[in-house]
Amino acid sequence: MWADNETTTDLLGFSIHTDLVRSVILEPGLLPVTIGVYGDWGGGKTSVLKMLQRDLNPEEHAEGSPEHTSLQRVACLYFNGWLFEGYDDAKSALLSSILVELGEHKRFGPKIRDKALQLIKSVNWMRVARLGLKEVALPALLATATGGASLLPSVVANLAGFVGLGNKEKPKEEGATLEWDDLFGEKAKAEGSADVRTFREDFAKLIADSDIDTLVILIDDLDRCSPQRIVDNLEAIKLFLSVDKTAFVIGADPRIVRHAVRTVYGQAAGSSELEGYADLVTEYLEKVIQVPYYLPWLSPSEVETYISLLFCQQHLQPAQYTDVCTVFTQHRAQDRYSVFGLAAIKQVINPLPQPLAESLAFTSEASALLTEGLKGNPRQVKRFLNALMLRQKLAAVAQMNHLKDEVLVKLMLLEYAHPKQYKELYEWQSQHKGQPPQLQKLETLEVPAGEDADALVRPIAETWTGTRLRRWVTMEPRLADIDLRDYYWISRDRLSSTFSGVAMIPPLVRRLFASMAKQDTALNEKLLPEARQLTDVERGALFDLFSSHLRQQPGDLKVFDALVLLTQHRLPDAATTLKEAIEVAGSKNVPASVGVRLRSIIQAGGEEAEVLRSTVEKLQASDSRAGRASRPKNQ
Repeated sequence: MWADNETTTDLLGFSIHTDLVRSVILEPGLLPVTIGVYGDWGGGKTSVLKMLQRDLNPEEHAEGSPEHTSLQRVACLYFNGWLFEGYDDAKSALLSSILVELGEHKRFGPKIRDKALQLIKSVNWMRVARLGLKEVALPALLATATGGASLLPSVVANLAGFVGLGNKEKPKEEGATLEWDDLFGEKAKAEGSADVRTFREDFAKLIADSDIDTLVILIDDLDRCSPQRIVDNLEAIKLFLSVDKTAFVIGADPRIVRHAVRTVYGQAAGSSELEGYADLVTEYLEKVIQVPYYLPWLSPSEVETYISLLFCQQHLQPAQYTDVCTVFTQHRAQDRYSVFGLAAIKQVINPLPQPLAESLAFTSEASALLTEGLKGNPRQVKRFLNALMLRQKLAAVAQMNHLKDEVLVKLMLLEYAHPKQYKELYEWQSQHKGQPPQLQKLETLEVPAGEDADALVRPIAETWTGTRLRRWVTMEPRLADIDLRDYYWISRDRLSSTFSGVAMIPPLVRRLFASMAKQDTALNEKLLPEARQLTDVERGALFDLFSSHLRQQPGDLKVFDALVLLTQHRLPDAATTLKEAIEVAGSKNVPASVGVRLRSIIQAGGEEAEVLRSTVEKLQASDSRAGRASRPKNQ
């Protein structure tokens, strides 16, 4: 089993990305700069940032080496943006954290600690200014109006501690109370307050006085934050911190960042003012992030190499594993395209332990299948392997030695990407002693050029339409002649739940669903570009959320409306999800307005109309409000 954590051990060949980002950071003529390390959820962003942090630390290089010497005046700070999620003011939390880290820096801290402390007071005063009405003025007004003016000193005292005035070296005399002037008087303001321009000037002077040539600030997990916190952090970088000699590197899924900007400023603008808003979002991000860099999906050869090294990590002694990684690094420097697999590893460790040899042989056969099913996502690959190993161990305990790994992998890919069809296949095979005729017909189905594959598939299995399922059916190995009962037996624990052991729903999908589930149709139309950019797996996860929600709340109008909207705009598999949602909800729970829009879909014709036709006809035959609304106007 493997931990689902970031690592500085490069099993993906991602050092090339780290080296590229580092070369931009260390080019003085390019500073200040903000770099976006972009990638999907689980795509390796955190590992790249951790490797960058390691490579920019002079102590990680041999003393006296060129790297050790050149990095002496480089300061690299790492922050997890998610840690600021609970703060009332994320901007101030980020600014304060950076200043604290600088003040405590081993090489630069002693020289700038006092100035950093003064800037922290400035940050706290800016925070007070933003919170003053809510946290001070209103409580004070309320206290006075209700005759509780005696509460005011305690309010002021709490706020004084907040801005750092409660810890002065000279304490007040016993029994004395903190006066308002101590907190907001001219002397206090002179000591601590600053506007944006002044703060930027003071921060730039702090950097100049510190002997730092390059200040690198790595911000990770920004895409886990709420939309407001994402925007707050971006604004802190742009307004306060983007000064000479600074480089920010932000690891995030760009689609989530776009979603955050659109959500925060779109809600402020209102749906009537959002025309052309996609261009404004793009321009906003281009002003904040000057250098966007996208991490690619892993190719089949890279997936095979990655899995091979994971198995080496599991089966080899630490010294042997280190030797393999060293040779792999040399191999990548000379050849970035070929697989570093069984043959190459055998040249380093010979003979191979039997379990490792078997695992590497499996990797060679299954890597193409895994790449196709998991879209080259490193996190999904690791989670999938963990789930696979549990199944293999269960098969061994149950003495099912006849089970083939490639068959198990193919079935697990169906379980991961198409849980609904996975359960349907379970019903088929249980009715036909493990060898369902429906699967045999699907595997042998020939689709002549120019023919509609879905039209040929639907009479065999109505819900097995779409290119993704067709691709799964035709990939090797074929399953029609295999008894599937034992394979389903070892996975029976998953049949009543989602495939959460392997596939967590990506944050982007959760946020997109949450937005669409509470907004009106006009605002949801602005989210269509994001929905269209989802991968097949992400889109499947989105529709699973729709289905799950409507099973629990079958009459939720906004969720139904969002699903109808996606169907009207022909998002793949939306019509099938809508059809099943209507059938599960029951005619009496379908809102009447949904019936009206279903009538429009049927009248428009096309693939969506064919998918929904039989369900809509049943709805029309009912005496429900949606049934009556869905009938043609002449009925």
